Amino acid sequence: MFEHPWMRPIYGTALAAALCAAPPHANADGRSKATQAAAATQAAQMSVVDEGEKVGNLLGVEMKVKHFTLSNGLRVYVHEDHSTPMFAYHMAFHVGSRDEETGKSGFAHFFEHMMFKGSQNVPDGGHMKYVLGAGGRVNAFTRADTTEYFDIVPANYLDRILYLESDRLKSLAVTPVNFENQRKAVLKEMGEKVDNQPYARALKEFIAEIWIGTGYGHLTIGSKADLMAASTEDVKAFFDKHYVPNNGVIAIVGDVEYEEVKTKVQDYFGDIPKGPARKPRPAIDHEQGDTLERTVEDKLARQPLFLIGWKTTPRDHADRHAIEILMNVLLRGDSSRITRLLKDEKRLVVASIPIPASESGGNDAGAALGAFVPARGKTIAEIKSVVMDEVKRVRTKGITPKELQKAINQLTVDTVSGLSTNAGRAARIADGVVFHDDPTFEFSDLERYRKVTIADIKRVANTYLTEHWLVLDIQPPTK
Repeated sequence: MFEHPWMRPIYGTALAAALCAAPPHANADGRSKATQAAAATQAAQMSVVDEGEKVGNLLGVEMKVKHFTLSNGLRVYVHEDHSTPMFAYHMAFHVGSRDEETGKSGFAHFFEHMMFKGSQNVPDGGHMKYVLGAGGRVNAFTRADTTEYFDIVPANYLDRILYLESDRLKSLAVTPVNFENQRKAVLKEMGEKVDNQPYARALKEFIAEIWIGTGYGHLTIGSKADLMAASTEDVKAFFDKHYVPNNGVIAIVGDVEYEEVKTKVQDYFGDIPKGPARKPRPAIDHEQGDTLERTVEDKLARQPLFLIGWKTTPRDHADRHAIEILMNVLLRGDSSRITRLLKDEKRLVVASIPIPASESGGNDAGAALGAFVPARGKTIAEIKSVVMDEVKRVRTKGITPKELQKAINQLTVDTVSGLSTNAGRAARIADGVVFHDDPTFEFSDLERYRKVTIADIKRVANTYLTEHWLVLDIQPPTK
């Protein structure tokens, strides 16, 4: 439905805040007097059960993240940055398509839609109206492991954001009318972004097949059959199970004061009951016993597309950093080894595209994949032969110090760029907590890339880039 928060620059000024009207029947801070009084009474019964500070350091730049946890399990992380009068609010729920039951696929993504359909004190579409009216931005996205929501607004709208976000967590309007409306919206999105996009369904279904038998073995958007079979009661049960304070993390970055955030979060969120504990998920088997090869005809494709790769490691595995550097050396950019060979020297492809790790499975399921658009008349066998020869060369001879440093530089730029905005920092703080219980994980993770050696690259090439391939051949319809 929406894009990641760091994909576009953030625009907005405090002046635009004057254009925003308060929600109906509310005070300037967005809450009725009765709601304020009730919330204050209930929140008084809640308390901060844990509090602290974590400091990250990246290339000499320090980032302090203060944090507290409420007795209902809600974890909140705050990084103050008063350089601009804006702040980003980011809430990540540790639920994605991996958590869906058989026959109920697509529920995580469905709730990404439902969360904007109103709640007890906010009308359908009101959340977007009140954020956009303040000169801000609002969006959300669903992945295999998390569903995440964010708002970026002028600094004087802290109360409004906390009000809007807490109200939909307390009293989301899961009504039959809203349910049917959003089922149609999701089916329309499935048509636009999957069924009617060249290569999209074939690629997504192949990646799901790689992980068949696990929670990653189906499309995040779900299946049409499952969505049509779903009931209001089904999705309400999903909400009650996963959209609870102890399954969420809030990160707030920008022109805010920590003590004010702590007081107000208790006020707005403190009366929400704690939900069931999240059950541990089983480890994912990454063994690829045989080559997995598929040929698919795509009626929308104008030319072939080939996908080649291997299963590798989950994200928290010690070898991940060396694998990512190796794939950068092989595929990232026109000067990368395989791209240069296939595109410039042998003229076998017109495009060579590394597939991001985030699109190759999930946090606990990793694969290294590359896609290739062949030149006219060239075959997947010719392309695979070149890839195989270059992989063998890396296995025996490794890579050069210059190649290693270039890849590390690229990954350093990626990290710094991702942390350059309030929204980017908030997203990475939240994800660091969800997956690693560390709000500054992105900082230490960069240091792990910088410690990778040429010997590490050669070792992971021999360990993971084996003869057991993952190969997808997408062909246009035959005439």
